[in-house]
Amino acid sequence: MASSVLVSLIVLLSFYGFQVHCKVDRYAFNIVENGTSVNEQIEVDVENQTEVIRVPQHNNVDAVEIINDFDAGLSARRLPASKDCYVSKLDSSVPSPTKLKLDMDQASRQSALPNNVTTKRTGWRVVGFADRSALPEKIVDFCGSFPIFNVEPIPLDSMNTTLHRISSHGRRKRSHWIKRWNGCSPSDKDTMNDCLSKHGNDFKKIQLKCKYDIFYCYFMAVCEHYDPNGLSLEFICKKIIHEVNYPGVCCTPVC
Repeated sequence: MASSVLVSLIVLLSFYGFQVHCKVDRYAFNIVENGTSVNEQIEVDVENQTEVIRVPQHNNVDAVEIINDFDAGLSARRLPASKDCYVSKLDSSVPSPTKLKLDMDQASRQSALPNNVTTKRTGWRVVGFADRSALPEKIVDFCGSFPIFNVEPIPLDSMNTTLHRISSHGRRKRSHWIKRWNGCSPSDKDTMNDCLSKHGNDFKKIQLKCKYDIFYCYFMAVCEHYDPNGLSLEFICKKIIHEVNYPGVCCTPVC
């Protein structure tokens, strides 16, 4: 699957940061992946409670720009390849601007980042067009002229899921969906209901064969107080989170 391949291709993680004398702190997160150097850009604005992550296209991974707006409680992802923008509720696990700045400052001071990489895969189902007039100006400006879709997460890691990439980019016809997943065709709803009946509504016993045409990823350093000897509370980055996202993924259930 794409996520396991991506993790195995990470051979080096390094970090350098810089700050300018303004309210926005800017960092460059350098990742060498499959021999390709990738510069992930991170901007933290504590005053306006926003975070922006920019990852360029590299290897077979699509470019993405992400804004987390903590005042509005929303995240938006801008995808140049499909010319779409996806908006969702802000995940509670996303570090606040204050915490992210603390983590990035610490990572910039460390001589090396850890090789401990945890990968999280998330699919996103489209639930309709977003109402631009109801969105904050920051989100609308960030998405620009791209159409904006409301999306909800599909926790792929909690299911028996295989993923296959569709060869061409472009907007697929938005498929029928039911709770917790996107079907690739209208008949998949009946198949899912049959599978749920057979397995006593246990999603974990159902295999999902999923298709996607675009995916993106980003990396975050996770830092915390560390007290190995019980003598101090050193703040140190000990883990890297690798977030892999599949917007508009569709899945066919197999009983």
